[in-house]
Amino acid sequence: MLGHEKRQVFELPQKPLEVTEHRAEIKCCPLSGCLVSAPFPEGVKAPVQYGPRFKAQMVYFNVEHFIPYERLTRICEDLYDQPLSEATIVAANQRAYDHLAPFERRVKQLLPQAPLNGCDESGLRVAKSLHWLHVLSNPTLTFYGVHAKRGAEAMNDFGILPRCKNWLIHDHWKPYFTYQDCLHALCNEHHLRELKFLAEEHQESWAKEMSRFLLDCLERRNSQGVLDERQFKRTRRQYRAILKKARRCHPRREDSRPQGKAANLLNRLEDFELNVLAFTIFEEVPFTNNGAERDIRMEKTKQKISGCFRTLHGAKVFARIRSYISTCRKRGRNILDELQKAILGKPYMPSGFPAGP
Repeated sequence: MLGHEKRQVFELPQKPLEVTEHRAEIKCCPLSGCLVSAPFPEGVKAPVQYGPRFKAQMVYFNVEHFIPYERLTRICEDLYDQPLSEATIVAANQRAYDHLAPFERRVKQLLPQAPLNGCDESGLRVAKSLHWLHVLSNPTLTFYGVHAKRGAEAMNDFGILPRCKNWLIHDHWKPYFTYQDCLHALCNEHHLRELKFLAEEHQESWAKEMSRFLLDCLERRNSQGVLDERQFKRTRRQYRAILKKARRCHPRREDSRPQGKAANLLNRLEDFELNVLAFTIFEEVPFTNNGAERDIRMEKTKQKISGCFRTLHGAKVFARIRSYISTCRKRGRNILDELQKAILGKPYMPSGFPAGP
């Protein structure tokens, strides 16, 4: 024999849904004459029921991939030749939500201890009215919260930001600055978008120069690391020189009259220069808030598919389960396995901040 030639075929099983029947013997006690029966396994309570892994898969399809209830019942029948009611999916989501309450408490406990968190918020339609989906996240944890308010009232109700002491990166939404115990960094991806608009639509030459400056700073950090004190002073002089050039066309107003986009951006870049340039001198501060933006982006897809949530409770169920899925994914956990544990009341509980997944 000269060797082997291998070829493999991956295929789904013929009957992907397995049915296990449990039988408990019934006997008559010879002493009392009473009928007694053996106990069924834990969790087997109804004559017919779906198992925890099946329920976890339905939660996964609905919450992670935004498949609506009605379509999911058809998918179940097509794939497994098994009818499924919408109420079963709702009950599975509710069961996961209830069992994930300790997980949410743990995330709220851990997030303020993180060296840096990103935060963002986005509108969410709930019961035909505007609500807000808030996210606070880092590379290993995600929290989603739904609230009728957008600002500090909502953030205080969640109880996380008031306890944060380290870096917070965001898009300059003013309520974030009410938390004075935090160190604030601003998302430069937002600045680049605004600068690009000013350069292309209003021919603001300084905007193009500032964009190039920020990108050069990022490239230098990626190749050489953060700046020392002498290097930072030189970089800050360059930054201020660009802003000074821009002020010739957009002098600062002392009154409260409305200003154009260029003047508003200039005010921000001047008044918050250390928040803008924090990424050049602190290793833990990223250039952008893309992590939190990515965490909240898929929730907008959910709205495009489903339109809105019928109830506030339904939105909160969705947010808590998404927090769990996102955190498990960031930590390299198997999503279906962890959802099954949540269904069984034994969810994954994060601890500390691992160096990687």
